[in-house]
Amino acid sequence: MITYVINLDHKTDRMARMQALLDAAGLAFERVAGVNGRALSEAELAPWSACHPEGSRRLSAGEIGCLLSHREAWARIAASGEPGVVVEDDIHLAKAATRLLQDPAWLPANADLVKIETTGKSVQIGRERQSLGNGIELARLKSAHLGTAGYIATPKAAQHLLAKVQTCDRALDHILFDPASPLFAELTTYQTIPALCIQDQFMAKDRRLGLDGEIERAWALHRQKRSLGQKLQREIARLSQQAAFAWSGSPLNPISDRRNLRIALAPG
Repeated sequence: MITYVINLDHKTDRMARMQALLDAAGLAFERVAGVNGRALSEAELAPWSACHPEGSRRLSAGEIGCLLSHREAWARIAASGEPGVVVEDDIHLAKAATRLLQDPAWLPANADLVKIETTGKSVQIGRERQSLGNGIELARLKSAHLGTAGYIATPKAAQHLLAKVQTCDRALDHILFDPASPLFAELTTYQTIPALCIQDQFMAKDRRLGLDGEIERAWALHRQKRSLGQKLQREIARLSQQAAFAWSGSPLNPISDRRNLRIALAPG
């Protein structure tokens, strides 16, 4: 498989690091020139983002740049006719990635996307797991697992994404890897267990390289001050969601088709 590395033109140090990482792992790769959303005009940004009722964009410039960068990777995968790996340039790669990212023969026949990264948070996976050897397993992703720093896409999925992901009402990771997105139900998504890569910002502090993400989230840019009542209501909703999440993926739940699991990074 080809690994498509999304990298902004001015981040030459990051690309040099990724080249050394992928060369050492024996993985074929292509650089995908990342789109700097902050360098785009409002006219160039507008077609890709839905708007709030008052007219402001739902996506930040950085989120739109991320979307356009991944669309270029999808276009290359679709044109190649072969599954491809899409990564961002701030990842750490596990040793297990070498074997699995070279040959796609292990991909399930029904797979559209395979998420190979982790943020270290608990997610829900299907009860059934498939062994890929060397301690790596594969299971259906059943809950939100945000981030777009590492995933495999099939040509069929890439074509579907190019057709469906146009004007967006949410950030790309929410579109791809959150069941709240209508697109999630249209694709069959798996998760490697443990993960094959992780972004630098989620590494242990003593192992970070300072490659923090640079994409500003729209919700952070337009954060509104909440009243005490609104804060209390939000906290109650959060606790309720946490309880529902815990029970739905609990081994004590006899009718559940999923399990809660904190996805670790594979050794190395």
